[in-house]
Amino acid sequence: MKGFLHIFFVTAVSCLGYVNASLAQDLLPERPQPNRLVNNLSKEFPNFISEQQVKQLETELQYFADSTSNQIAVVIVDDLGGLEPWEFAARIIDKWGIGQVKEDNGVVLLIKPTGGKNERKIFIGTGRGLEGAIPDLTCKEIVENEIVPYFKNEQYFDGIVSAVHTIESLSIGEYNSKEYSKSNQSSELPGALIALFIIAIVLIISMRNRGGGGGFTMGRGGIFFGGGFGGHHGSSGGGGFGGFGGFGGGSSGGGGAGGSW
Repeated sequence: MKGFLHIFFVTAVSCLGYVNASLAQDLLPERPQPNRLVNNLSKEFPNFISEQQVKQLETELQYFADSTSNQIAVVIVDDLGGLEPWEFAARIIDKWGIGQVKEDNGVVLLIKPTGGKNERKIFIGTGRGLEGAIPDLTCKEIVENEIVPYFKNEQYFDGIVSAVHTIESLSIGEYNSKEYSKSNQSSELPGALIALFIIAIVLIISMRNRGGGGGFTMGRGGIFFGGGFGGHHGSSGGGGFGGFGGFGGGSSGGGGAGGSW
């Protein structure tokens, strides 16, 4: 009798788990028709980003997908259906097939803008093929450095664009995750050092204006951290909106990281 009860209990728990998983799967949004890379599915915040901003971002991501085969999808939802952000993001990648079937080079930027402080969630989920280029720690850094500061100031489009540009650059090897981490650490200069730097620039400009000769050139290695949009990997304007050929059947490796604001 005890053996029967044990078997019954294990079977019941397994069935309950299967039902819960099935219900969670049913709560996931269906793949958009026609396929789109920018999907604001929020009913509470339908203008989280404007229609024009959606079009600009869609054009950018379509161009990037066409030119690299990497697919980055932005998904904004009100509810995670009881799932953790990482699980919701992974299931979206799998259900929609973000990325290419043989490459698994898809990324989802998941945003849940509803709720109070720390209930509003952000998660960057990666396909198996991009976990090396964009490891979990780097996903966390992108959320903290590129998204949260903008979102706290209600500059939602700027935060999304800053993150997208960083993800694009990492995914195609413009710089690697270690270089990205180092660039953020080195960018936190002490106030006195910044003041000296400004004074040096003023003196150089003054000397040049007086005909002192000599040149002075500086660069940042192409890393983009600003809130502006366009021109990073393709045109942000024009009539490309709506021309996305569709998701390629990629799958998630469960990688990524997130945060809240």
